[in-house]
Amino acid sequence: MNPTDPTPQKSGSTPLSAEDLITLNEEIAGMAQAGLPLDQGLSALAREMGSGRLQAVTTAIAHDLQAGYTLAQALDRQGERVPPYYANLMTVGVRTGRITEVLATLTVYARALSDVRTTIVSALFYPAVVIVFSLLLFAGVFFFLVPRWEEIFTGFRMKLPLLTQVMIFISHHPLEVMIVPVAVIALGLGVIKLIFRQSAEGRRLWTRMIYTLPIVGTLIRSARLAAFTDLLGILVKQQVPLTEAFRLAGQASSDPLTASGAREVETQLSQGASLGDALRHSRLMPEFVSWMTGLSEKRGTLGEALHQVAQIYRRQVDMRANLLKSVLPPFLVIVTAGVLAGLFIAGIMHPLLALMEGLTGGMSLTSGLSGG
Repeated sequence: MNPTDPTPQKSGSTPLSAEDLITLNEEIAGMAQAGLPLDQGLSALAREMGSGRLQAVTTAIAHDLQAGYTLAQALDRQGERVPPYYANLMTVGVRTGRITEVLATLTVYARALSDVRTTIVSALFYPAVVIVFSLLLFAGVFFFLVPRWEEIFTGFRMKLPLLTQVMIFISHHPLEVMIVPVAVIALGLGVIKLIFRQSAEGRRLWTRMIYTLPIVGTLIRSARLAAFTDLLGILVKQQVPLTEAFRLAGQASSDPLTASGAREVETQLSQGASLGDALRHSRLMPEFVSWMTGLSEKRGTLGEALHQVAQIYRRQVDMRANLLKSVLPPFLVIVTAGVLAGLFIAGIMHPLLALMEGLTGGMSLTSGLSGG
């Protein structure tokens, strides 16, 4: 193997998760701080791991280090499995002699990224549970209760209201009325997403559609901007050139709009534009953030300003996550209870009361004739 060969490893392209990246970073940081040989240490750790992405990446890095590659080169050779900014920051850390500080900063960043993702999943979990429970309640009503009432109404040959007839029809055709439409909508959305993902413009259009969703769209957008600005701040504080910092942060972003905006800022900066003007031209960030970062660049405090912006976006994520968890589930419960109560009263109780009145009137008439 040629230690100068930059060709990435081909043993897989699935990127490491945030948790795997934290583990890998802590392994390297611990060995670097203790002054242990990384190639031997990572090789020993890899043998103790179960099979998976982290084990494969750790083994490959150890193998490359033993072959004479530097740590930055070994990380870069992992291709898409390790983010490009990671190898770049390793190079900066080795060059400046601050490898331990860089590794510690990356651990904090990866943990913050993981915490934000956990917050989003937690915020969406409770509404999802309520929606599933509501669907099960509706299924129970139409599959089990309505057929029982239908037998009663049919036995007395009643003329049923339109709503009751609709409910009975749904109970007879649950697949066509309830399951197929939902499946078609879900499949349609999946196909549309797949089509949009085939082109850069399609991915941006799909992202804009997601961001129009109330609360959820802003939640996801804020989380992505927090990750982008935080990583950008790390790169700037580690003295990575600004154009390269935007390129690396844009590549690491899961938001195609942010990635496109970062490329545009990189182009503007390479043409001599100031950071504030480049951000305003690309509309990558709100006007206030563009002004704040542009002024901070002139004062030499850009890294700190970007971390402050990331904190602002994280607070927005927490606020909207709490809103989702505290407001949406009770709202869904109230709506579900109201709809079920309305269907039961109008579709079941109304004809049942009419039946009871008819039976009472018939019994009274029979009693009168008998008495006569």
